[in-house]
Amino acid sequence: QNLTRYAKTERDVLALSNHNFIVNMYLLSRTVESFLLLEYCPGGDLGKVLKKERKFSEEIARIYIIEVMLALEFLHAKNVMYRDLKPDNIMGTSSVNQAVDFGLSKLNVDESYSSSSFLGTHAYLAPEILGNRNYGKSVDWYNLGVLMYEFLVGVPPYYSDNLEKLYENI
Repeated sequence: QNLTRYAKTERDVLALSNHNFIVNMYLLSRTVESFLLLEYCPGGDLGKVLKKERKFSEEIARIYIIEVMLALEFLHAKNVMYRDLKPDNIMGTSSVNQAVDFGLSKLNVDESYSSSSFLGTHAYLAPEILGNRNYGKSVDWYNLGVLMYEFLVGVPPYYSDNLEKLYENI
């Protein structure tokens, strides 16, 4: 049931997204066996690239962060909160990097909206989420900061192999 909901959310976000730094959806089947056809991303995800490179130069990190920032601004203008920004959700095409995997996104999020849902990837969770406090689109900007740190240092800030310690650090 959750997987179906995540797939529908991803479809809905991609349907309203037409942006250079968000992967394109080309075909949507509305038959019993629906599927999404997304743009080919031969560069793989930035998580794998980062693992290989260990960290990025300031120049490369700056380019990646600007691309993601522009994608987030676009999504926020469309009242979409991403909530799962991480290197694994940024794919490389032949010329740019694009955000993908919008399954945890939230639609119809205006400036007054707040959520208390506990979701996301452990090392990227904002303090508001861990503290079970209401949050809005600002968690995406927190994630952008975590992403920038990881690009420059090679690991997310506050990182620990121990989940309890990671949460405590955050």
